[in-house]
Amino acid sequence: MARYQCPDCRYVYDEARGEAHEGFPPNTPWSKIPDDWACPDCAVRDKPDFVLLGSDDAGGRAAAAAPAAGEAPFAKWHCVTCGHIYDEAFGDPDTGVAPGTRWADVPADWYCPDCGATKEAYEPYG
Repeated sequence: MARYQCPDCRYVYDEARGEAHEGFPPNTPWSKIPDDWACPDCAVRDKPDFVLLGSDDAGGRAAAAAPAAGEAPFAKWHCVTCGHIYDEAFGDPDTGVAPGTRWADVPADWYCPDCGATKEAYEPYG
């Protein structure tokens, strides 16, 4: 069984537990969750945005990275145009930015995956 996390609010969908109030009984696999399903806690992220945290199989998206010993905690940056959050721990693997990539190391030509804004449209979050 696998667990998937919302990159914005950190809600976790656990296949073993399911989500009764969303109509998914225990042991409902991620593949059975509708593609248009949104995070029940923040409603900001849709199913394709969730990140695989752990699984009994090799499928899914990359899990979050952890900072090396002695390094500063990972930071978040948000797009002032649409509110998208770039989390250094998760990176943006869909656009080639690996988990653990610090904001300073994100390529200058990277753009918001939600609205297309440039990197300059981002500010520190939280």
